[in-house]
Amino acid sequence: MVLLKTDLSMAMAITCMLKTATMTACYPNDPATNGTYGTYYNTLTLTYYPQNADCNDYYVPISLDYKGKDFVAPKWSNPYELQDSLSSLTARTAADGPAALSREKSYKGDYEIAATFCTPRKTNGKENTVIVATHGIGPARSHWNSPFRPKDFNFVEHAIDKGYSVFFYDRLGCGASTKIDGFEAQSATAKTVIQVLAKKVQQGQYTGKIKAAKVAVMGFSFGSYATHAAIAEDPSIADAVILTGFAVNDTGLNLNGLVRSFVPRIANVENPALYGDRDNGYVTWPSVFDLIMNYFKAPAFDAQTADFTESAKEPFSAGEFITFADPAKVSAEKWDKPALHITGEKDYIVCDGYCPGIYEEPASTLYKNAKPLQLSIHPNASHHLNFHANATGAYGVITDFLASNGL
Repeated sequence: MVLLKTDLSMAMAITCMLKTATMTACYPNDPATNGTYGTYYNTLTLTYYPQNADCNDYYVPISLDYKGKDFVAPKWSNPYELQDSLSSLTARTAADGPAALSREKSYKGDYEIAATFCTPRKTNGKENTVIVATHGIGPARSHWNSPFRPKDFNFVEHAIDKGYSVFFYDRLGCGASTKIDGFEAQSATAKTVIQVLAKKVQQGQYTGKIKAAKVAVMGFSFGSYATHAAIAEDPSIADAVILTGFAVNDTGLNLNGLVRSFVPRIANVENPALYGDRDNGYVTWPSVFDLIMNYFKAPAFDAQTADFTESAKEPFSAGEFITFADPAKVSAEKWDKPALHITGEKDYIVCDGYCPGIYEEPASTLYKNAKPLQLSIHPNASHHLNFHANATGAYGVITDFLASNGL
């Protein structure tokens, strides 16, 4: 199903332009009192489209049939039980007991993915290279298409300006995509979705008049780990891979510490008006300060930007959080095409606050056959690469990487 920019979309755009000529603040400014923060991220139609692009929105039907893990730990029914479960899962003795997700289980289902495809209005020959972008834990597909200060923080707009087309979507459970069981959604789910969508793009589906000559799969954070797993298992789905907010050294992946610093709360209890369509398996952090702890580092961000990203947050499933880094040990030795890993110098989530010295290995070993492997550390930034100062510098590294490798 395809939905072009509707009359509703145009009305929203006109409203935004009346508020600000540059459309950099098209979002509620007082959500704490009216409970409307982020509601527009749960719709297929976006509130901002790059002015240099032609964009279509789609509901993409997908069928999944995959093997994952079964959530065998007790499933909480209220916030008190959640906190007790988290303390048990992160206790020193937890390593001696069964994992929360263990034993293999088969999953099957039909779902809808909310997606947007943008292609340049002014073409330069690169428009037939399509970037398939998967967001991480916390944001929705707007992570790539920020309505807030788009000249500074909108990756899609930057990529379009360089001539590339971009297909970006809400992961299952996020935004306007199907809300599946939060105790089911996990890394294996996301991996399978990426493989299905990349193949559809390769086949010319949901890309308008564009027939993809080459496909680059790109992820952020959890989306990068799932993308890594997807190409490691099936290299045929893409011609290049770009992993942002990604590292694989055990020294930097302090998962117990992340459970504590994220302070997970049941999303439908934290904000029933906004997240009432999620079951108890979906969690979120409580405040912008928890976001800053994990995603930002001063002085390379400002409070207004942090407040915006907090306004745009989406719940994430417990299964995704627990299996976040499961793919980190997966070898991509079958991948013999261009690969770019890029994250912030002070990434708190994947490098425990400082990447230099632990970023090169075992990444170079896992991607030993990549041609080439480019490892880039973005100065001063933490995990939210797209919303730090000089985010456009990181975008430039990504599009230069594509151009230098014939994409």
